[in-house]
Amino acid sequence: MMNALVEVDFFSGYKVGANNHISITHLQFADDTLLIGDRSWANIRALKTLLILFEATSGLKVNFHKSMLTLFDFISW
Repeated sequence: MMNALVEVDFFSGYKVGANNHISITHLQFADDTLLIGDRSWANIRALKTLLILFEATSGLKVNFHKSMLTLFDFISW
């Protein structure tokens, strides 16, 4: 679902590398998922929609009380 959001330009991943060649959108672990992207309202709206759609299609429930939104501004050298 994240790949589909990126392909239609609804979500912008965080760009890594000297020439921004690699875009990171998510990292998954055993029972955790990190969703990573540019700091923008468009990305936040896209993630909210994605999580609601995930709940509707999978039958699983996202625990928003255990979820966290963290915003960073990175300085590039």
